[in-house]
Amino acid sequence: MKYIIKNIAYSMTCLAMILLMGSCNTDIEPVDINEPGIDKQNPELYAKYLTSLKAYKNSKHKVVLGWFDNSAKMPASQGQNIYSVPDSLDYIVLKYPADLNEREYKEITNLRQQKGTKVMYDISFETIKSTYDEALKAFNENPANQGKAFTAFNSWLIDSVQVKLALCDRYNYDGVVMSFEGKVTIYMTEVEKTKMLEQENVFIGIAKDWKERHTNKTLVLAGKPQNITHQEVFTMASYIIIPCQSATTEGKLAYNMGKAAVEGVPTDKFIPMVSTTSLDATDLKTGYWVNNVVAVLGAAKWVASDHTGYQIAGLAIDNVNTDYYHANFTYPTVRKAISIINPTVKK
Repeated sequence: MKYIIKNIAYSMTCLAMILLMGSCNTDIEPVDINEPGIDKQNPELYAKYLTSLKAYKNSKHKVVLGWFDNSAKMPASQGQNIYSVPDSLDYIVLKYPADLNEREYKEITNLRQQKGTKVMYDISFETIKSTYDEALKAFNENPANQGKAFTAFNSWLIDSVQVKLALCDRYNYDGVVMSFEGKVTIYMTEVEKTKMLEQENVFIGIAKDWKERHTNKTLVLAGKPQNITHQEVFTMASYIIIPCQSATTEGKLAYNMGKAAVEGVPTDKFIPMVSTTSLDATDLKTGYWVNNVVAVLGAAKWVASDHTGYQIAGLAIDNVNTDYYHANFTYPTVRKAISIINPTVKK
């Protein structure tokens, strides 16, 4: 492990020196210049760097996942390019996995093959339920539908999940994140409890069936595992992501992990999820903890520390691409968080 990391650090130092030497010419010419990247300037060194990078990702370490907004099909800047994310990110989770264009497909293929980065996407029960509720409301408000029955939610749920799961094979994703929060059933009526369990059976049941038929793909669960009754699905999942975007202190992170650490839930797969700061300079709430602590960095320090009762397997970062836009350096917060979690990583 130390040998791998030293190789990465050495390679990155050499890369930086080459880039600096290549930028010494201060003459300004009124023409467009297509400057070659480091992969063209020194392909042998770059190849060694990529080999070390992939070896690191295959080694035992705390993983980092980044949720990426790929809604821009015609990027206006590098910050909207999937391939421009920090090399040491282990997983990129696309927010818009359908209808990938040729550029997007090429970028995720290159990320996987060249840098060993895995590309996934999220299937959220809560999002599907919200979409259904809006469609049901619109249906009922239409006078032409009076006396007609709308599709039952469980049928809608099955169709929606199956359509979304089909994207994994269509675009050769490395896996999926299945998000399900559920609810505490102890205070529910029997009717409410039965309804909730039926919905869980459908969503979690499909996730289990999919994983059994896709052993080469990664399954990640997200939400509140303490609310899931079919706990056998946890053995199939590589990680369990606990949403912590509303947390404002390390104590809140610890509280959320403690709530999730119930009997039957593997406590060595927990990953807290926080958000980057907003692109809106006036938004001093999103991505911040108390005392103006940047949530990503605060969470990274907490992830790197020791814990009692559970183990933290890594960090999940929402809206990762908003961290690209900085004057002096791209993705500075994400890069620093990765180096905090895995101190020997330089990029």
